[in-house]
Amino acid sequence: MTTTDEGYVTSKQIKTRLKRSAGQLDGVLRMMDEERSCDDVLVQLSAVKSSIDKAMKLVIARNINNCVDNMDAVDVQNLEHSLDLLLKTK
Repeated sequence: MTTTDEGYVTSKQIKTRLKRSAGQLDGVLRMMDEERSCDDVLVQLSAVKSSIDKAMKLVIARNINNCVDNMDAVDVQNLEHSLDLLLKTK
C-alpha cells in the first residue's frame, strides 16, 4: 500500500490516483470512438477497474489510519495487510 514516510495516505495521493483513472477512462472512450476491437477496449477497462480499486484501497487505508491513532504501527500494518488480502479476493 502506498503511504508517506509518516505512515498515512494523503489526499494528494488519492487525487493523483483518481486523475490517472480518469485519464484511462478517457482513453477507453477514444478507443470506442475509433471503433477499436472489443479485446483492446476490455483490456483498458480492466486497467481502469484496477486503478479504481487501488484508489478505493487508498481511501480505506486513510480512513483506517485516521481511526487508529491509539494503535501501534504493527497493528495498523496488520489491518492494512488484511485489507490487501480482502481486496485481492474481490
